Amino acid sequence: MNRIFLLTWLTVGVIAPQAFGQEVANQKPNEAEVATAKRQLEILRHPSGVITIRLAALGREPATTPPPYTVDNWMHFQMFESQNSGEDLTYWDDRDAHYAYRPELIRDGDTLSYTKQAQEFVERTEREPGGNGFTRAPVTIASGKEYPGHYVNLKDWYEWPLKLGHYQLTIKKQFLPNGGWVVSNPVTFDVGPRRAASPIPDGFYLRLTPAQPKGESTNQPYRLGYDEGVLVEMVNDSDQRAYVTVIDRYYGNRPQLIKDGQVIPYSDEITKLIESKEKDPRLVEVVKGFYIDPKAPPRVEGFSLKQWYGPLAPGAYHLTDRRRFEIGGPWTKDSAELVIEILP
Repeated sequence: MNRIFLLTWLTVGVIAPQAFGQEVANQKPNEAEVATAKRQLEILRHPSGVITIRLAALGREPATTPPPYTVDNWMHFQMFESQNSGEDLTYWDDRDAHYAYRPELIRDGDTLSYTKQAQEFVERTEREPGGNGFTRAPVTIASGKEYPGHYVNLKDWYEWPLKLGHYQLTIKKQFLPNGGWVVSNPVTFDVGPRRAASPIPDGFYLRLTPAQPKGESTNQPYRLGYDEGVLVEMVNDSDQRAYVTVIDRYYGNRPQLIKDGQVIPYSDEITKLIESKEKDPRLVEVVKGFYIDPKAPPRVEGFSLKQWYGPLAPGAYHLTDRRRFEIGGPWTKDSAELVIEILP
């Protein structure tokens, strides 16, 4: 803790004291502590050759030349920091990405500009290098050890999604305002088009049934509570397998509810959620992929009207659903109507 206060005391001429708290004014280090802190501050001002930043793509190997991404993939990168000064090194790090580091992203030989918002954040950090102090925290790294640092979210900096092309990403970081920069190793990767979706086999259809039927006969509407479930049976009567990667309820399903000839709109919350997933496929819940085999027992999913709609007035409704199994893929045909009666 003494090291933290001492470094703060020595840096108040560089960063406004209020960024760290008024307690720094009461610190009175001895000569040895001052000498150590000055040596560390010199490293932080000129970190090249002492501090190293390793940049890696997460979840992909090799981490510096990962396999190609598609435009709808998440792209995860992380910084790892180490130093070789021979002693522990303490500095103030910032949880705000725009204070903490600067990415450089090159596509097909051209350096990409930051978004307008990101550029405004960068300009603010240059005007106010200490920030408000609330996002800053001391970090100590021992000599010879590597420590995980910031996750790098390219969406915070660049127009998204990235266009098709060959990319090179590096990160640079300062450890004191107006100090030297440490530049990471490059990570190179390609962004390609999304895999073409498979067609829906002929003979594939959906069948809706109440989870707990309450109709007295097949000629009467099923009585259904607002929060009770509807089962969706996916039936493959074709001679081909249906490939499934999307398991996201709000991207993969489109129920339609009609009362007195009028389509009932989704709730405002669900409408916004659907729009966000259509705009950014990375928000869609997907799995590695599986098949619904021909003539196999139906695959059963389900939902409740409460998950899609606001409060519903009692009465008779006509419900259908359709399904898609891949991002950007085709829809199944609408299911046969399920006639239901919403109970008070």
